[in-house]
Formats: sequence, structure tokens, C-alpha cells
Amino acid sequence: MSIFNRVLVIIVALVILAGAVITLLVATGVSPPDVLPYGWFEPQLQGIADATGGTAGAIIALSVVITLGMIALLFFEFIPSGKPASLLISSDENGVVTIDVESVCMLAEHTATSTRGVRRVKCRVRESAGGLLISCRASLALGTNIVEMGADLRSKIKEVVEQLTGLPVAQVDIRTKYESREAKPLAVR
Repeated sequence: MSIFNRVLVIIVALVILAGAVITLLVATGVSPPDVLPYGWFEPQLQGIADATGGTAGAIIALSVVITLGMIALLFFEFIPSGKPASLLISSDENGVVTIDVESVCMLAEHTATSTRGVRRVKCRVRESAGGLLISCRASLALGTNIVEMGADLRSKIKEVVEQLTGLPVAQVDIRTKYESREAKPLAVR
């Protein structure tokens, strides 16, 4: 959804939420019908204040439902969507080229795992003003030189991502650990 549409939905939801809360306050007697400035909606709010019995109960119930609905809508508008973010590679009059953040992660992970001594890698990519920030957790084979491997992985990941995507890489952080050797079952013949 475009930014304009999201802003429009948020503004409309806030207006409806304010109306439902004001209606609820007037219907329960917490606020007088002339709560709004310049007498806005005073006749309608007076009718709500004068309601009794089942009508008052229905107005209160409907106001509560609308209030909760608008709060839920606003909540879902502000949480990030489940789709992966895209990074802009290029844009001109002929079109736009983007790449998913997950694809850059896969590229960094593949580059790292193709290095001798690296068992597993999990990377995260964030965008910053200076370029991409890539953070990787690598499991290394026992006995691998961590200092050399860290420097090697940083330079390889930076070079491959910049070369294949055209995106600048500001920083590559590598967090390493040795992979534990687990006892493997012996094959009995």
C-alpha cells in the first residue's frame, strides 16, 4: 500500500475513533453534549445524551465496538508488514530495479559458506545512509583461525554484494563460534 493510502487510512481511523469515543462519553454521561467547539454536532450529541433504555445501551455497545475496531486498525497499520523489504538498485525513465533484502542475505550467506572452514552462516541486512550493514553469525570448523577467517569473510561478502547488486556496503560484522563436534553413530556391518 502506498504511503498516501496509509496516511489517509490512519487519518480516517483517527477521526472515526474520536467520534466513537466522544459518542461513548456523551452516552454514558461522562461528558456534556456541548463538548465539541463551536457547537459542532450538538443536536446529534443531545439526542444521544437524551437516549434511555435499550437505545442508550445500543449506542454504548456500538461505540465500544467501533472504538475497538479503530484501535485494531491503527495497530495493524503501524506494525511492519510481513513482506520482505526491497532495496533500490537503480531508477531511471525506463523503470526501477530493486532486490529483496532476503536475497542479499542469501547472497552473503552463500558467499560465506563457500569459504573453506565455514559450516553454517546466518546473515541480516539493514540499510543505512552510508550503505548496507550486514551482520553474520558464522559457525566455523574447530581449529579454523578466527582472525583470518573473519577478515576473509568480511572482504568476500563486501566484494560480492557490491559487485553483484551495485549497492554500497558500509560495514560487514562477523560473529563467529566453533561448531561443536557431535559424536556420530558408528556404522556397524
